[in-house]
Amino acid sequence: MGSEMPLGYLLSRSRRVFKNQMSAEFRNKDIDLTFDQYVILKLLHLNADFIQQDLANRLQKDKSIIVRHINCFLEHNYLVRVTNNIDQRKKNLTLTNSGITILNRMVQIAAEVTKKLLSGVSENELQIFQDVLVKIQQNGDAEEDLYVYSNILKKDK
Repeated sequence: MGSEMPLGYLLSRSRRVFKNQMSAEFRNKDIDLTFDQYVILKLLHLNADFIQQDLANRLQKDKSIIVRHINCFLEHNYLVRVTNNIDQRKKNLTLTNSGITILNRMVQIAAEVTKKLLSGVSENELQIFQDVLVKIQQNGDAEEDLYVYSNILKKDK
């Protein structure tokens, strides 16, 4: 395979580096949110019909973790719960103007971090890297996640 390092280690380490860089930049710009909360805001912005259970399922996180994030967003007035038109028992999670504003700031920071981390990487190298990652995910039957995260990342550019 050519590399001495196990693939799992390289993928995990790269993800950690990215998350740590994002979190550090959020703190530097006085944004009191985490990378995981950024992903949640992006998902909610893309799909206004999401409920808490949808987020838990999509992100493969325990519902209690999602509830803590949602409560944080409610405290900061970044989102509101709106009664679902089809099922009155359900509450959709919708970003407020403040939520959209903070998300836009975070998207800008994500673009800056991405640019910094990809410094010295050619367009061709990046395309090959992305193609390999997509193949790995397809081989692991992660089609749904590919669709969701590709939409998130496209909007970040």
